Amino acid sequence: MLLAAIKERSEADGKNIAFYNEIAEDYDAILDEDRSNEAVRKKVREKFTGLVKNGLVLDFGAGTGRDLEWLVSNQYDVIFCEPSEGMRQKAIDRYKNRELINRVTFLENKTVDFAGWHIEPPFSVKVDAILSDFAVFNCIENLDLLFKNLAQIIKPRGHLVALMLNPLHKKNPRWKLWEYVRSLISDKALTKNVAYKGHQQTVYVYSRRNIKKASAPYFDMCSIEPLSEFILIHFIKNEQ
Repeated sequence: MLLAAIKERSEADGKNIAFYNEIAEDYDAILDEDRSNEAVRKKVREKFTGLVKNGLVLDFGAGTGRDLEWLVSNQYDVIFCEPSEGMRQKAIDRYKNRELINRVTFLENKTVDFAGWHIEPPFSVKVDAILSDFAVFNCIENLDLLFKNLAQIIKPRGHLVALMLNPLHKKNPRWKLWEYVRSLISDKALTKNVAYKGHQQTVYVYSRRNIKKASAPYFDMCSIEPLSEFILIHFIKNEQ
């Protein structure tokens, strides 16, 4: 069953993981090209630290580890989950000779794949909070499965803070109005293909309705804050 679950996710999202493997060396430079990204990351940090005072945090879709420094400096213990080997290795290389690495556990192999977490949890304890920065959720096609399986590994009343693409922002896909309305009616995400140096990924742009419907069985949506082309969403795990 676990292999079947992972296969279900890998067929849908495997190309996106391969995309990030290919661009891993350039990823930090890509983010740094847009100076507004640092301001967005600061807002995410302030939101998260204001909600979560301490404890064990899952950094989900953690990329090259750009959030690790502030997570550890705020006394969180961190489980680092990044399915792209290239991106994960950059994070390990960046911090391997620093003291903060002692507070970080890097998931590897099949444990990085959330698709099977409802069958075989990736670790033995439940986390106090989850951080998912810079539109990681928009790289995942099965939003229902994502929320279901994140709910398996977080404590009741634990916080989930996620930065997602704002479907109504002008910098995101310039959809015609009828296309956006159609997405609301069908409950399907809008999709676009993003290319970089010959490598391509698929991005799923979710409406607020999509997000609320997928999360509602497991999480209470507490707030949504627009941040440039993103929305910063705060969820709390329900008691179920």
